[in-house]
Amino acid sequence: METIEFRTSPDGTVYYKTINQEEKKLTRFSKEVISPLLEIIKHRFPQCYARLFTIYPAKNSSIAEISVHQHKMVERFVRCNFGEHDLLTQDIEHDMLHFEEVRCPLRGGYCKHENIICRPKGVVNISPAERVVVSLYLDGMTFDKISHLLHKSPSTIKTQLLRVKQKLKVKNCREIIRIMRLYNY
Repeated sequence: METIEFRTSPDGTVYYKTINQEEKKLTRFSKEVISPLLEIIKHRFPQCYARLFTIYPAKNSSIAEISVHQHKMVERFVRCNFGEHDLLTQDIEHDMLHFEEVRCPLRGGYCKHENIICRPKGVVNISPAERVVVSLYLDGMTFDKISHLLHKSPSTIKTQLLRVKQKLKVKNCREIIRIMRLYNY
């Protein structure tokens, strides 16, 4: 997914802007944004995806109805997590989501969707052994130091990190660090 900045207008309309393009309104026809973002939500935030799917059900299986259903799910996710227009970071960069503190009168225990749709908790499906390796890697240890500490070969450590990269759908080990820190692991 490319770099995207979202903005929510005072009336709740969601707009998005990619690099070097003019701002566009998010509509059910914005497949270049909706489809990839829904995939990210589905895989990284399954509890959020399930709640959105329940709140915005498709009434039938027609293409038009599914398109509206998907648009509503993404629109709600964006309004709850990326609504502020800022120039510090883009909201989405290379599949990395940079959540913003969105002003909402229901925050602080009044919203039943807080920490589910708004500020969702991510799920990283890695094994306990992979979690140990990632934790040591996050602490700044090299492959050799990790392998020595865990009594494993460096190639085993590299393989475990490769599997983590595949599970997180990232391209390099720096992105593992970013994602794991976003999930507070």
